[in-house]
Amino acid sequence: MRTLVLPAGESPRQWGQRHGAAFPGEIRSLAALRVYLTRTVGGFPSDAEVLRVARAHLPVLAAYDAALYEELLGIAEGAGVTPEQIVVLNHYTDLRDLDPAAIPEDGGCSVVRARTPTGDIVAQTWDMHATAIPYVMMMRTPDAWLLSLTGCLGMAGMNRHGMAIAINNLNSTDARVGVVWSALVRVALRMKRAADARDAVLSAPIGSGHHYLVAEPGAAFGIETSGTTRELLYLGEPDWYVHTNHCLAPAVADQSRVPPTSTSGDRYNWLHASLEREPVRDLADVWQRLGSEEGYPRSVCTNMATAEQPHKPATCGAIAMNLDTRQVWAAPGLIHNVDADRFDFETEPV
Repeated sequence: MRTLVLPAGESPRQWGQRHGAAFPGEIRSLAALRVYLTRTVGGFPSDAEVLRVARAHLPVLAAYDAALYEELLGIAEGAGVTPEQIVVLNHYTDLRDLDPAAIPEDGGCSVVRARTPTGDIVAQTWDMHATAIPYVMMMRTPDAWLLSLTGCLGMAGMNRHGMAIAINNLNSTDARVGVVWSALVRVALRMKRAADARDAVLSAPIGSGHHYLVAEPGAAFGIETSGTTRELLYLGEPDWYVHTNHCLAPAVADQSRVPPTSTSGDRYNWLHASLEREPVRDLADVWQRLGSEEGYPRSVCTNMATAEQPHKPATCGAIAMNLDTRQVWAAPGLIHNVDADRFDFETEPV
């Protein structure tokens, strides 16, 4: 699995330039693809309008976190694209929600948290348009490992303190211009404690819907958000927790929509029943469950893309983290019967 290392001693702008220069072709390709998808799925009248709205997010990011703003500018410089193109690459789902007529996706990510005999585990699939698979990567900062995409600030991960974050997309009807959501992931991963990461999520100027799970050994919080609403719905008990792409908190559900064809309920019910029937044992166990194709194509691991519809949802990757042992497993693409690559904080990445 490709890995980007952002070394200590460099500025945020230099990190971004390093990132952009490492994958210029991939970043230009993914940015163009997501501008196209934002226009066609999100209902924007033109590429120029997509980029105009994306540009409006830059001052929000600059005010929210100057370092991550600088890093985003550096990615654009290194890849030879505009900052607003990098906003689209990072913030695609939230931009799409800005149009009330946008079509929510059928599939989506599945998140699990479980206390196990081997340690506290947080894991998720990352499901998105199948054409995102070639861009999946792991990213290492001095203090964290993140599942990411070429050109993206990060999507899910764990820091060296054993504090982790995982996400699910939620489709908001009250979306607004807000902070690039991948920047919030990075801010949360600066925290040593899950409670501080929880507060970072609750106080952020979020633009649209996501579920954020933040956890450390022995503590976890699940937060659902829309553009205007925040709801803390999981406080670490019981010992296991599942979330997919529909809201469990009524206040957030009132500001969200789930298409009738969504697989979110199927995946939630399958994982809930699986964990209720047998507790998670270890990383290998949760990895196998996230790779389940039972009930395919409405399964936890799936691929709905076809030759005629290549951008339909698919499992584009997964990450599983043991917060006690600080071990990280990840792989790109469909993970059914696929061995994960393994990452830790003791071995220096090549």
